[in-house]
Amino acid sequence: MPLTPKRKPLEIELIGILGNDDPLNGQKLAKALSNFSKGILPPTLGIFTGIAPAAAAYEAVSKQPNGVTKGIEAAINTFASFNAIGMAPFLFQGTPPPQIRNLQRFFDMIKNSNGSTKDIAKFLSIAILANYTLGKSTFTPLGIPIPTWNIGILPGAVRDELDQGKINAKIAKAEAQSETVAEISSWRAGPDNILGTDDDRTGPEQQEFFDR
Repeated sequence: MPLTPKRKPLEIELIGILGNDDPLNGQKLAKALSNFSKGILPPTLGIFTGIAPAAAAYEAVSKQPNGVTKGIEAAINTFASFNAIGMAPFLFQGTPPPQIRNLQRFFDMIKNSNGSTKDIAKFLSIAILANYTLGKSTFTPLGIPIPTWNIGILPGAVRDELDQGKINAKIAKAEAQSETVAEISSWRAGPDNILGTDDDRTGPEQQEFFDR
């Protein structure tokens, strides 16, 4: 299915993440990107394999100045790269979109216009959709280029070469592995559900999104 109809659900999920009293964390954002990425064509295992790396990418920079915005950018770019890599098992050579940058400038514009968290979420969902649309791939057995991840259906020649049963089996296996990893990770999570922590996050991180 094309990604465009999934933009609104992504916006709603981002509203819930950004407007929640709990501070934003990488795991929440990565799961939102995973749900959105399930609409990508060609298929990709990145919807599972990208979750942990994207969450880690967010957490790695989120404490720096403008860290929340930098973390969002890092998570989006990391997830996109794993989406591209994750196409290989389905005989596609994926090319990630150009890295998304300069979100802070747009966030500041929204803030200065008295925008709300909902406005931030809407803009961010549009930015992610636009970025993902620039992702590309090539069906390697036939050398057929797929110009965008945001297409309604794969070309007929590509569909004829794909074994849907094998695709479904690989997706199911990756999903089972992802669930196992998530279960194990939850054993190590602190009270804030962030891996490797056991502290209560207070202070600036509890402030409104714009104040971060």
